[in-house]
Amino acid sequence: MSFRSTSLALALACAAVVTRAAPQEAKLAGGGEGAQGAASAGASSPAPAGLPPPLPPPALAESAPASDSLPGDPLELLWGHRLDFSGGVPLVTIRLVEGREEIAFSARAPGGLEARGGPRVPVSPGVWLRARVRAGRPATLSYRPLLAEFEARDRSGLARAREAWERRGVPTRIRASGGIYGIAGRVIDNRRSLLVADGTFTEASSAAFAASAFERFGERPRVEAELVARPSGEVEVVGPDGSPLARGDTVVVLETSGSGGFALAAVDRDPAQPGRGTEERSYHGRLLLTVDSSGKLAAVSALPLEELLRGLVPSEMPAGSPTEALKAQAVTARSNVLAQIGTRHLSDPWTLCSEVHCQAYRGDVAQTAATDAAVRATAGEALFGREDRRLVDAVYSAMCGGHGEDNDAVWDTAPDPNLRGRPDLPAASAAAWSGGLASETRLRSFLGGAPPAYCAHAPGAPPDRYRWERHLSAEELDALVGALGVGPVRALLVEARGASGRARSLRVEGERGSATIHGELQIRRVLGNLPSAMFLVEREGDGWVFRGGGWGHGAGMCQWGAIGRAAAGQEYREILRAYYSGAEVARIY
Repeated sequence: MSFRSTSLALALACAAVVTRAAPQEAKLAGGGEGAQGAASAGASSPAPAGLPPPLPPPALAESAPASDSLPGDPLELLWGHRLDFSGGVPLVTIRLVEGREEIAFSARAPGGLEARGGPRVPVSPGVWLRARVRAGRPATLSYRPLLAEFEARDRSGLARAREAWERRGVPTRIRASGGIYGIAGRVIDNRRSLLVADGTFTEASSAAFAASAFERFGERPRVEAELVARPSGEVEVVGPDGSPLARGDTVVVLETSGSGGFALAAVDRDPAQPGRGTEERSYHGRLLLTVDSSGKLAAVSALPLEELLRGLVPSEMPAGSPTEALKAQAVTARSNVLAQIGTRHLSDPWTLCSEVHCQAYRGDVAQTAATDAAVRATAGEALFGREDRRLVDAVYSAMCGGHGEDNDAVWDTAPDPNLRGRPDLPAASAAAWSGGLASETRLRSFLGGAPPAYCAHAPGAPPDRYRWERHLSAEELDALVGALGVGPVRALLVEARGASGRARSLRVEGERGSATIHGELQIRRVLGNLPSAMFLVEREGDGWVFRGGGWGHGAGMCQWGAIGRAAAGQEYREILRAYYSGAEVARIY
């Protein structure tokens, strides 16, 4: 392992509080992962011997930010980050655009604008208005490297991770996020324990720490932002002639009658790739125009979860998929939203983003009769474990490659009995692969034999996703792993695999040393964003060839597998039991 260049101790001793951050996998419509933390919930540990004590963190960073909200204030909705019911259905806030100097919008039905504490200003449908921020000031954020994240009940996993990092000379601190709710006799427990590096950091020094940790330990911690003080500014809305209509401290709300909703101009077609152009989009719900954490303008929709799903399900699975597959997607999407509340975007004035980091959402343009029917048919249904009756974090990915993966092989967390990787094959074929593909011999046979997986034979499944090849020249590979400091690569050795054969630990041996990369996503990213970590690697001439299967992390539901199962006659509850180890579907509202 290489130990040259930047020292972690130096990165630990850097300075303080600045302004903003963010995290990202592959689902059928893309992919996402990562979570943002909340207020501190744990004492820092003493610095291990040999390191100077870290600088004290900013005083405000260790307590929850003071609320400047009023009763019934829309800011409470924007910044609450908790499960909120409206009319018996969870109300969700989702970011549509952010970081704008100006946003153009129009009501699609008669409505009104309301500033905080101000009078209601009538608005006619179809009239384009413009909003902007005056005297915008960004949020005050503190930054730290996020070393590991666990469910709150996984104390042993947290203790092991803390011990491992402190053996490396890194003082740690524990923070908490999320909440616990009881609904219809079921439990939604979103509490998380976040292990962060202790000390005082800037965004830049957190990134330097992450780069040094990757070189030394093969792990790249995410930069975690914690809210110290909310952003401020005045949101102003003007009419077509530029005359002011409404002006409010931090937020202005547009409400329309019935289910009219609103339209936004210049929405990025793909928020992850802003260069791909913009388009006008229509949305349901209330429009909240507010100051985002950068001090600029954001548009946020507040809408019932069932309405959100109408635009989310067709954004995550082709609307022409079989009905039972669409129902399975609706239940997983609903469960996934509920599992994320209070765990992400805690330094932003919204609960979820509209990208694959949370789940893809394109508003009314995505809605179809088929997906609307699937949402209605499963209204209020979510997945719960058979034994603990707790909500299942219903993760999913595009294509498992014929075998699902254990959650703890994908993420550094406790094994979840509802997320066990199994062959995604008819029973007669699955028996031959019981016990998994953790050995290279079995994985080679499985990839070469290409057994009749449901995802391989799903109608419309891309043929290059069940099995694939990637080639890298020696120069390309050396450049990709350059940050490890091992020099020209001599060998790549997978040291540990999960149940599906996906690589969990990859040793890179070079002319100047060796290093080990940990985590299937990190391995894929380092190797040029491979489709999945279910691969075999071989030297071929002067280069390298990766032969693999699947598209994404493979945990939870295989989306193309669900389509294949539905085409084979399985109904959605049967499909979900197959992918979530017998978890049951229950209606909670």
